Amino acid sequence: MTIALLFSGQGSQKTGMGQDLYETQAPYRDTIDHASQVLGIDLPALYFDDTKADQLNETQYTQPAIVAMSMAVYQTIKPQLDDQVKVGLGLSLGEYSALAASGFLTFDEALKLIALRGQLMQRASDDDPSKMVAVMNTPIEVLQEAVKAGQTTGRVAIANVNTPKQVVIGGDVSAVDAASAYLTDHDAGRQVTLNVSGAFHTPLMQSAQQPLHEALTQVNWQQGHFPIMSTTQLQPFTPADIVTTLTDQLVSTTHFSDALTQVAPDVDTVIEVGPGKTLMSFARKTVKGLNYYHIDSAETLTDTLAAVAAQK
Repeated sequence: MTIALLFSGQGSQKTGMGQDLYETQAPYRDTIDHASQVLGIDLPALYFDDTKADQLNETQYTQPAIVAMSMAVYQTIKPQLDDQVKVGLGLSLGEYSALAASGFLTFDEALKLIALRGQLMQRASDDDPSKMVAVMNTPIEVLQEAVKAGQTTGRVAIANVNTPKQVVIGGDVSAVDAASAYLTDHDAGRQVTLNVSGAFHTPLMQSAQQPLHEALTQVNWQQGHFPIMSTTQLQPFTPADIVTTLTDQLVSTTHFSDALTQVAPDVDTVIEVGPGKTLMSFARKTVKGLNYYHIDSAETLTDTLAAVAAQK
């Protein structure tokens, strides 16, 4: 078995995530408790308390919460994976989880960086009213023309190319609305407004770049144990370029489907670690013929590890 690990991005969080893992898996619980200490956040309360649902959806809390869970899942399954992991990919904040899992930086360093990143992106989002819209089944050329139409009104860009049939645009509310109207007029596919607090991976995040860059330069980056494919550069991360790549990532389009297509010939299995199964779903729609798993509960942990053991 050759495995690509997928590390969840923002939007997959929900109250109750990982609760049965926390209650039944000591490595998972220990990792979450350690992250709580590093972050100064009561993560179990944030995850499991219904009254904190709004807080969990605030970018400054969402990002460290997801990285902590993804890393906790990884620590739980790491002994069973041996050397079968050939590559990792993360979507947006998931690249920090992936880099930490591989050893490019420590878990504590990743937590501190992602906490800062979440705060900076929250601040940038609060400064400007913005929105993001997922567009289905629409040629990229039509989307590019829609973005041009929207840019006569304000800032708008293609933020995420998730699958060949799902692309997300984001920016100033007025500019996104103008681009959306263009798409409607040109018989584009279904449009869905996303429940996010800002226009990530667009020029609206520029104010977060410099302070994040300064923090990134303070990390002693190492070569990881397995490669991590950048979804913005479509190249494996290296310690030499990682600061620039993660700084630019804030305002750059993510190309998850292209990154996965690049690594797919080298693997036969993908496993998403973190809340939900969004990336597993993207993978299934992008590359056919692989084994697809996700781990975000005790049940999916058991099922996935049984499948891994059966194929050794």
